[in-house]
Amino acid sequence: MVPGKKELAVPLARAQVEAAARLYHDHCRDWRAADEALESLALAFPDFDLRACVLKVAALNALYGTQIYGVVSVARHVHGVLRDGAGPTEMHLFDRLATVPHVKRRLSSFAAKFAHFFIDSERFPIYDAYALRMVTYHLEGRPRAEVPYHAFVAAFTRLKESLDFPVTARELDRYLWLAGQYRAWSGLPPWRQPYRNVNAEARRLFEADACEIRALLAALLGQVGV
Repeated sequence: MVPGKKELAVPLARAQVEAAARLYHDHCRDWRAADEALESLALAFPDFDLRACVLKVAALNALYGTQIYGVVSVARHVHGVLRDGAGPTEMHLFDRLATVPHVKRRLSSFAAKFAHFFIDSERFPIYDAYALRMVTYHLEGRPRAEVPYHAFVAAFTRLKESLDFPVTARELDRYLWLAGQYRAWSGLPPWRQPYRNVNAEARRLFEADACEIRALLAALLGQVGV
C-alpha cells in the first residue's frame, strides 16, 4: 500500500489493466477501429462549427450507439454550447451538453462520450452501466446502478488516484468496460447471475478457446499474472 493512497474494497492490480490493454489492442479490432476513427475525426476537425459538430455527433452515434435520433438538431445544440470557444473550461459543460431543448430524456451517455472523445478524455471519462458498476465495486465492494455523472467522475477519479501505478483515463475505461462485460457474462460479482446480452465482439472474445485469450481473461479478473 502506497502512503497517502486509499485502500480499495476490491483491489485492482496493474496486471488487470495491462490484460485489458492487450485484449483491446490485439483482439478487439472493431472497438479499436471505432476509437481510431473518432480520434482521427477529432484531429481533422478540432473546432466546433456546425459542420464539425454534425460529423462528430453522427460518427459517435453510429459507432457508440448513443441513441440520438435527431442528429442534426443535437449537433446544432452542441454547436451552440461550444461555439464561443470557452465551452471546454465551463463548470457545467456536461450538463449543458446533456440537456437538449425539446428532448425529454437527458443525454448523459452521449454527452460523456462526446466530451471524452472530442474535448478532454482525462476530464470526461466514459459513463455507462459497466463503468459505473465496476468503479463502485472496486471502491465500495458493491455496485451502484445509477448516480449523476458528476458523482461518477468523482468516483472514477478516486479509483484512479488510489492505484499504485500510473494509468490514463482511457486505459482505466477499457479495463472497466471489458472487465464489466466479462463479469456480467460470467455472472461474477458485482453481477449476481450471468448476463449474456453483452457486446457481440466481447462475446466472441469470451467464447474463444485460444490459450492466450483465456490467460488474458483470467488476468483481467485478477486470477493470474500474464
